[in-house]
Amino acid sequence: MSDVSVSRALLDAAGRVQVAADRSGATVGGRQIEAETPRELRRLLSDALYHELHAGLTMEEGALPFRLRDAAFEAELAEGVPHRETTARGLVRVAGDQAHVVELGGLLVRVPAERVRAEGPVSAGSVVDVVNTSMRPGLSPGFFLVEGTRPHRSADLLRVYLHIAEWSAARPVWQAVLGHLETHRLTYRAKVISSKLLYPRRDALVVYLDERDRHAAADIADVVGGLPGIGEETSVFTHRLRPGVAMAWEPRDSSPGMDSLSFGQHRASVLAKALVETADAPDSLAGVLHGHLVAANIDPADPSRNLNSPDINLNSPDTREAGQAPS
Repeated sequence: MSDVSVSRALLDAAGRVQVAADRSGATVGGRQIEAETPRELRRLLSDALYHELHAGLTMEEGALPFRLRDAAFEAELAEGVPHRETTARGLVRVAGDQAHVVELGGLLVRVPAERVRAEGPVSAGSVVDVVNTSMRPGLSPGFFLVEGTRPHRSADLLRVYLHIAEWSAARPVWQAVLGHLETHRLTYRAKVISSKLLYPRRDALVVYLDERDRHAAADIADVVGGLPGIGEETSVFTHRLRPGVAMAWEPRDSSPGMDSLSFGQHRASVLAKALVETADAPDSLAGVLHGHLVAANIDPADPSRNLNSPDINLNSPDTREAGQAPS
């Protein structure tokens, strides 16, 4: 199979990974990996590829504290959030005077009546909006998450990644991005790294755009393009919009163990599988990788896309086939 069928940037990045022919270890950048079994090697290699090729996190293993939350930094990031409320669409199962039982995301939740918005009287079967806080600073370790005012999302989400080079730049970049999203009434959720220890990263700020608002990816790139602290790097798995800004579609892979992975983890896992499988026959990597990408519903020519991802016309002068591989 010709190399042309697989993203050149991805093959170039894979070519810089050294895997022992006996599958006892590997080298990714400056990371040395040792494993007792091929299965263990695949797991460790996937993690290393995620950090090296996607996130760009250079922190040494074991150097992070057990608790990443930083109350002062979270408070600073909260000041950059332009809205305090969001709504979630739900179905009333039991109506009451003081509270209603509402089905939200498949769960039954008792909601105070003052937090329920409806166009008419609330009764069993009514579709309502439930008001909640927009900020969830402790939902994911090391990240501060915000739901947009219009949080209703499609199954297909477009991720926009921002490389922030230093923690001191996070608040103004975060505020600029959220301000743009809210001003234009876009459907989104966003998260930013809330631990100073985790900067810099290529995924320091991530915006999840609803499929119907996917056109806004290029606008986000324009908003942050001139801001101090925006880095130069993008993940090799993503589609580069400009230096430090890239996009990718949420994975759509129903294979066992794959549907719970983040985008970067998903792509790194597939690449690790191909590298370990071809450790004693590296010349076959392109063909094997192509097969694994297709099996995981990944576009081999552009790993930022799923095979069934919708097209986007961004008209961006700096777009190219795939993300910038780390130097």
